[in-house]
Amino acid sequence: MRTPKTRFFISALFLSLMLTAHAWAMTAAQQEQFDGILNMTMAKLTEASEALLEKKYPDEDWDEYNFPSFVFTSDSVEVGYKIAVKEPDLLGQTNLKDKNVVIPCYCFCDAMGHDNLLYCFLKEGKLEAGFDDHASGCNICYGQAMQAFLWNDLGATHDEIIAGMEKKYQRLIQMKKDGKF
Repeated sequence: MRTPKTRFFISALFLSLMLTAHAWAMTAAQQEQFDGILNMTMAKLTEASEALLEKKYPDEDWDEYNFPSFVFTSDSVEVGYKIAVKEPDLLGQTNLKDKNVVIPCYCFCDAMGHDNLLYCFLKEGKLEAGFDDHASGCNICYGQAMQAFLWNDLGATHDEIIAGMEKKYQRLIQMKKDGKF
């Protein structure tokens, strides 16, 4: 029978190993690419995401989605909405088994009833409910969509994607904590 001290030690050891394994999840080359995506300008994010969309969905008939005119505000906006319709699980929950864990939007549109990043693009987070125009006017939303798309393609885990976003949007996160939002 294990004593409470032994159980605590085993639990601490297991947690330590899990954190260490997580830290080694990406190779050095992947980490360099991840950081490159983190620091891309909007133009470069758009260019890279557009190329990846074309690679993953070469024969896609985008007209079938009947995008509203606000989707065509800019190339970046259009790419964000294309990612939303093709990879809704990525923006809503990303690559994980726990469907209660999501990618939040760091423009803090949760006050508008947005449960996760997907809601910025799709009403109620569902394609069948129609398009939400919020993301068309918010560079944080479509920027996050492109970052998640590129990081996911790189093989980043949900936790790595969230950590990257928290690093990118740390100033906004702090402003919200300080009550400036």
